[in-house]
Amino acid sequence: MIGKRNERECLLVIIFNLISMAKTDKLISGKVGNTVFYRVGADTRVRSTPAEYSDAKTPEQMDCRSQFMVAICFYRHMVVTPLREVWRVATGGMSASGYNFFMRLNMKVFKPDGKIADFSRLQLAVGMLQKVNNLRGEVDDRDVVTLTWEENAGLAPARMGDELMVVVLYGDRSFTPVFEEVRATRGEGRATFRLYRRRGTVAHLYCFFKEKDGKAYSSSQYLRF
Repeated sequence: MIGKRNERECLLVIIFNLISMAKTDKLISGKVGNTVFYRVGADTRVRSTPAEYSDAKTPEQMDCRSQFMVAICFYRHMVVTPLREVWRVATGGMSASGYNFFMRLNMKVFKPDGKIADFSRLQLAVGMLQKVNNLRGEVDDRDVVTLTWEENAGLAPARMGDELMVVVLYGDRSFTPVFEEVRATRGEGRATFRLYRRRGTVAHLYCFFKEKDGKAYSSSQYLRF
């Protein structure tokens, strides 16, 4: 007796023979059993679908699903800010690809319980512009932050006029990215701005640079206060 697997293999052989022997102007596509035929340009391609689906609910799988939903929640808050454009540019102008890219780089940073596991690993900006060297920060008793860095504008594609951008995630509202109003360029090597937080609240800073025309960005660099 021929098993189900051998049956499917025989069916595939028969179908492929028919395709190779037949002459037709019609596109071949659709599903036969667990086999799906689809077109990519002038080619006919084949993929299989699972014969059975099991929605297992092990603790590990449930945690993975929760982690995924937490990452999506953060992304939805992020894309209503200028960060959406950063990820769109990073993937050649395709918003859907920006979402996929963000999830691939950052999903493991989130925890199933709805928190961020490691703020230093979170990437809020990605791009081809050079990062700055020796980024440092200090904060005084009025919560005024002073950032300093080496401008390194001689390393292409960095430019003296690249604009500094700073995003803050406050510890008590870490899923709400806050853009600080900072007016500084790479060439200046220094910037100051004030944090607005309750006493004792941690501030996670993500600093990056934007080309003047907005067509390129650097990847974010992390500081904590």
